[in-house]
Amino acid sequence: MLTFVLLPLLLAAPASPDAAELALAESFAAAGEMHLKQATTSAEHPITEFQAAHTDFDSAYLIDGAVVYLCRALAVANTALRTATFADEQGRLFWEETRQDDLDRLQKDATETGRANCRFDATGKPPPPRVAMIDEADIPARPAPSAPTTDAEHAAPTEPSRAQLRRSQAHTAAGAMLTGAGVGMLGLVAGVLELERQRSLEMRGMIVAANAANRYFTEIEVNRFRGLADDLLRGRDVAIGVGVAGLVTLGTGIALLATRKKTRTRAYALQPYGGPQGVGALLRLRF
Repeated sequence: MLTFVLLPLLLAAPASPDAAELALAESFAAAGEMHLKQATTSAEHPITEFQAAHTDFDSAYLIDGAVVYLCRALAVANTALRTATFADEQGRLFWEETRQDDLDRLQKDATETGRANCRFDATGKPPPPRVAMIDEADIPARPAPSAPTTDAEHAAPTEPSRAQLRRSQAHTAAGAMLTGAGVGMLGLVAGVLELERQRSLEMRGMIVAANAANRYFTEIEVNRFRGLADDLLRGRDVAIGVGVAGLVTLGTGIALLATRKKTRTRAYALQPYGGPQGVGALLRLRF
């Protein structure tokens, strides 16, 4: 289905990798705007629409790298936290972690590229707050330094956060979607090439039949031959355009799937037990 949605936009744009990626990113962003509008107007389940909008904007950012899409994803998270009603505290915690993950990525982008965005300047620092100056006496004291961590604490693996899991799922979903779209477009190219082969065979058959009868084409045959020639040229252009777009889409999807980060799971488990014979704990290790 995604192939037929994106195909007209891809054919209308120049057949270049940059144009194809830009068109795909804009398609995801347009879908995100639609879900965001549904979430803030007439959606029966706004949380679901907020999640879909954030995933679409995140996918657009992963494809194109334009920071404006990540800013829109952050705006979705802020709107969800401000307006949505959560079933429990875990739902709100998920969106708070999502918002923090967006902020971290915006800061990283500004620091690495030297490009300011909606939340950070070109050095990766937030803009100065627009508040009145306060006295030095009103500044809170610096907290005491925390105790240094031991080697055991550094060695203990940590569970992936909800934001990391959500980001990994969005990364994988975008890669799978683009890979499927690329395969679908290459299949469409195969169909166009088959039609081109049939037209070429029909034109060759008309030439052979006229030569065998030692005659020229009739007026009907001339019109048919010209029509087949025009269709052959148009089919060639379509095959080239869709083929290039399909290769770019497939390559982008495979790259996203190949570069997705796998979340680490715990390599150990401590299981207590007890009974008439005594109590203790069983340590399970995973290698």
